[in-house]
Amino acid sequence: MANEISNVEPPALPLAAEEYSRAISDENNNILRLFFNRLSTTVNALLDPTDSGGKFIYFPRAAFYSSADQSAGSINTGVAVTFNVTSFNVDITLSNNSRINVTNPGTYSFDVTLQVENNNSSDTAVTVWQQKNGSAVAYSARRFDIIGSDDDVISLSFAHQLAAGDYIETYWATSNT
Repeated sequence: MANEISNVEPPALPLAAEEYSRAISDENNNILRLFFNRLSTTVNALLDPTDSGGKFIYFPRAAFYSSADQSAGSINTGVAVTFNVTSFNVDITLSNNSRINVTNPGTYSFDVTLQVENNNSSDTAVTVWQQKNGSAVAYSARRFDIIGSDDDVISLSFAHQLAAGDYIETYWATSNT
């Protein structure tokens, strides 16, 4: 059973004899050897380096960012955040410069940081939300008010339950281009 981990139970060692007996000592050593072999097999299955952090402990991860300015073409219209640099990625890929694709099902955590620049003196609202497979995720939108001519940093965290092949995008819209 390749996708199961064996439970490891402590061995039931016999009580010590009154006098030293090589046969009893050998029996105890064999029991302990079997226990540690089984324990080693279980630990190695958990931490197998060929499977991105372990066969049963799975750590897909990635870091994407953009070194380019991104502008809104029109007010109150969603624009996908795009990325042009991949720092690292393990079983998570980027497509269309904005879609973060997952290979395996699971709960994924996303940390998003946006640096926003407002070039005029008017207060500007910026709304950021997540889209899953092209549809807005309910209750994911967050509104931020940029006061006057100012720069601001927006940090958000999202968690989503995703199936293999799903993708997430971060969108934003502004009340002032």
